[in-house]
Amino acid sequence: MRRGLHPLDRKLLRDVWRMRLHAVAIALVLACGVSILVMAAGMRASLDQTRRDYYAAYRMMDLAAAPVRAPDRVGDALASLPGVRAVETRVTGFALLDIPGQVEPASARLVSLPVEGRPRVNDLAMTRGRWPDPDRPDEVLVSEAFANALGLQPGGSLSAVVHGRQRRLEVVGIANSPEFVFVAAPGEMFPQPERFGVVWMGRRALARAFDLEGAFNDAAFRLDPGADPARVIRAIDALLAPHGSGGAFGRDRMMSDRYLSEELRQLSTMAIFLPAIFLLVAAFLVNIALGRMIATERSNIGLLKAFGYGDLAVASHYARSALMIGALGALLGTGAGLALGVKVAELYRAYYHFPNLAFTLSPALMAGAWAAALLAVGAGAAIAVRQAVRLPPAEALAPPRPPAYTRSKGWPAALVLRLDAKSRIILRRIGRFPRRALSTAAGIAMAIALLVVAGAFPAVMDRLLSVQFSEANRQDVTLTFAQPLGSGSFHAVARLPGVRAAEPFRGEEMRFRSGAREVREVLIGLPVDARLSRPVDRTGRAVDPPASGIALSRALARRLDVAPGDVVEVIQVSGRQVRTPVRVSRIVDPQVGSAAYMNLEALGRLVREPDRISGVHVRLDPARYAEFNARIKATPALAGASFVRQAEASMRRAYDQGVGVMTSIYMVFAAVMAGGVAFSASRVTLAEQERDLATLRVLGFTRGEASYILMGELMVLSLLAIAPGCLLGTGLCIALMRLFQTDMYSFDFVFSPGGYGFAIGFTLLCVGVTGLIVRTGVDRLDLVAVLKARD
Repeated sequence: MRRGLHPLDRKLLRDVWRMRLHAVAIALVLACGVSILVMAAGMRASLDQTRRDYYAAYRMMDLAAAPVRAPDRVGDALASLPGVRAVETRVTGFALLDIPGQVEPASARLVSLPVEGRPRVNDLAMTRGRWPDPDRPDEVLVSEAFANALGLQPGGSLSAVVHGRQRRLEVVGIANSPEFVFVAAPGEMFPQPERFGVVWMGRRALARAFDLEGAFNDAAFRLDPGADPARVIRAIDALLAPHGSGGAFGRDRMMSDRYLSEELRQLSTMAIFLPAIFLLVAAFLVNIALGRMIATERSNIGLLKAFGYGDLAVASHYARSALMIGALGALLGTGAGLALGVKVAELYRAYYHFPNLAFTLSPALMAGAWAAALLAVGAGAAIAVRQAVRLPPAEALAPPRPPAYTRSKGWPAALVLRLDAKSRIILRRIGRFPRRALSTAAGIAMAIALLVVAGAFPAVMDRLLSVQFSEANRQDVTLTFAQPLGSGSFHAVARLPGVRAAEPFRGEEMRFRSGAREVREVLIGLPVDARLSRPVDRTGRAVDPPASGIALSRALARRLDVAPGDVVEVIQVSGRQVRTPVRVSRIVDPQVGSAAYMNLEALGRLVREPDRISGVHVRLDPARYAEFNARIKATPALAGASFVRQAEASMRRAYDQGVGVMTSIYMVFAAVMAGGVAFSASRVTLAEQERDLATLRVLGFTRGEASYILMGELMVLSLLAIAPGCLLGTGLCIALMRLFQTDMYSFDFVFSPGGYGFAIGFTLLCVGVTGLIVRTGVDRLDLVAVLKARD
């Protein structure tokens, strides 16, 4: 004989079906949190695993060093150092490129290939073509992003100025390298693949071009497992210091790996912070819905206990309804998270250059996401279930205690008396059931807060870009020399066609030391009253370099644990390797970068090279733009030219393709949550008012008047939720900006009236629309059934 469902199971299914729309609304809110968790955590795991696999397969370097000129015999000594598994000595440099169809010059990082065999460190992943022939000095490989941006194929060519000599380079292959997963020109924060790339060419040809035959100016190291990097660095420095090396450094100072590490950290923050908000709101909604169900089923709970069902059975019955909602939300969220993860992986493939980057979701992560969802709804259900368990049978079978009504006194009573009867009913219900009103208002406030958070990102990025490219950098182009030159080079640039204004600068990579802390960063020397390029703090105020001492960015000061008045030791990485103590004069708060700043003349005295500069910031006459570019393409002293408008376009494109897409996703999720909260609030309010509304209908109130009471209560509570929701959203924004802050970027909260207006307006619209949908329940009220109460 086949056994049917247990009576409690049948009741469970009926209960869930009766609240199906409410359950779906809660499940959608929960699904949003689960999908962000799956996407962010899965993408982080996929990106990290891809990086580790790529680094291992193609022998990514652990350490690097850049002597000025070291004889090849030193390479043999480096290879024999304890802890060094492999070393690749190389010749590197920069070249200007004349790309057909481009007015502005492009540039490339040149890296030598071994004379025999493949690189022992930083091997290349060939995507098309072949390896260069060592006997053909002009054959080269180019990075894949650069080739794709310019439409280069094996068999193409590049016109380049290499160390002052014009060369025609023949492209024979397209490749990637673990060293250049993220590729950006020196001084740039975002890639411009059509204007900067990596070119690999034969060691002998590149050494001849840079007058480094029998020598090298770059070394890449792989370490033995378990080797102490600090000890190996000290040994490397001892060998290379006489040859102009500023010190070996690890991956934390390699731009590509640094960007990847920052991306992984932000994905971790995203996987923790944002899902937590949605899960918290879902738990809150479950608590309200289940609490309302238990309140309406007092007599059923009493009957269950009277017929012998224990507290555990009753608790399990109601908890399982919450777990069913949690399972639905987890299922929907997992599917949405997988789809989002695949989309985000596509965005990352255009930004980070791996041989293969695919989104994968591990069983452990999926189990963790489900566990988080079920724990959230379980926590939300716990308080309501505890209420059902503690309810004695005799009390449950008795009618609930009626509310105590008292006459209002003072100015509130006078104010209420001025209102019509329907409005007085609304205010009295809110005042006499404050806990219910508070829970509804809290849910709506959370919806407003999350929309405020989602809308904050565009305002923050607009402010950052505006400060960076309208206030901090007002030049049209920055010319960077291959090596520091005398002041005559500044006058030569100022005389180029189309130059309206010019400012010199000097950039020196330094090691900043304070006690046991040491940080490697750039020290920028600026002239007094710099106007074209200068640091701008968070208030938008330009900061002049101090007349004496040094100004540190806040990120750098935090890493060194110093304050104004403290003394740091500054050690020059290249050149004379001067080391000297310098007093910290001030701390500045730029939104981009973590450099230090100094007066240009003072920096020249510090490094014992007065009147030498690293480059020039230039303001141009638009009418002579093409003429200016034609001249600098043939200038051998230049290592690169950075055009501010193109850099801004690159940052905005990166924002639109990356952060902009993610912001749109969060905005959609926030809107879903706002709709879910509004629908939940409307359903609960109708359920609580069914008897009162039916009574009013019997007393002669029309459907419109009864609907006015229902909608009026919702809108009053929504208006009361606006201020707390905005305050909560502001607090969450500030906390989130601090969490996403890195050494390279500082995000400040920006008040956007449009963003707050949208959050408030959209939430009120959701409440209004869902209220109108739920209002149809007033028309369907069975007055006789609703009024059957056991008094």
